[in-house]
Amino acid sequence: MNELTSVLQQGHQLFVQHAPAEILTKAVPAGIIFLIAGIGLSVLGAKFARFGMTGFAVMLGGWGGYAFAQYNSFPPILGAMVGALLVGIIGYQTFRIWVGLGTAIVVGLIAVSVFGQKELRPYLAEFNESQLRVDERGETVFALPTAEGQQVYWNGGFKEYVSSFTNYLADRDMRALQNGRAIGMVALLTGLCVGLMATRWALILSTSLVGTLLVAVGAAALLVQSLPKACVAFDKNPGLAAAGLGGFLITSLILQALLSKRAESSESE
Repeated sequence: MNELTSVLQQGHQLFVQHAPAEILTKAVPAGIIFLIAGIGLSVLGAKFARFGMTGFAVMLGGWGGYAFAQYNSFPPILGAMVGALLVGIIGYQTFRIWVGLGTAIVVGLIAVSVFGQKELRPYLAEFNESQLRVDERGETVFALPTAEGQQVYWNGGFKEYVSSFTNYLADRDMRALQNGRAIGMVALLTGLCVGLMATRWALILSTSLVGTLLVAVGAAALLVQSLPKACVAFDKNPGLAAAGLGGFLITSLILQALLSKRAESSESE
């Protein structure tokens, strides 16, 4: 059994054992929602980003104004209207800042992922050896945590895990830790600058990447639930899946560049 198939099966087993029963019946609909959301974001994300951000700010301001007015015995409708107006204006005028922050996060995650794949993966594999056990055939397999263990993990265990790995990495290779921090910080600042100075292109790149990721997650969920044999086929030919996602990403970039350019031209006219 190859590595990817084993990971998929273990993940599916973990999900089945500990997820609420009502969620298990909605795995396919959730995959469809991810797929539709990813396609929509990959095609129209950059074009309607400002509209979406402003609309979200209006709703947030309306909710906050309504709660504030109700708490202070003012007319709730009036509070909602004032909050929606003021926060909506703030959201519209600070659009570039939000794009910069979003782009900083995307670029930072990409940079840290690439660096971690090349430099930190061996250390992470060594650090995770405590989570492995040997079965009766002498093969190393992944040990699924219990439901209680997962609860401890989500209640603060993740922070302890990161802290422990950071200390482990500092003892083994301090230079790698320092380089990782430096690359992450430079990537965040670079993404912020790009988002502020080239908002349109930053939007196109960010929404295309996030949309492609959502499409990949949705497609994987559908394949695991409906066509598990397809996962084995993709694992035997990983270049096929990579080529498909790469083609989808390039198509998304081209479409969004054309659509957002037309929208810009219409606004200018």
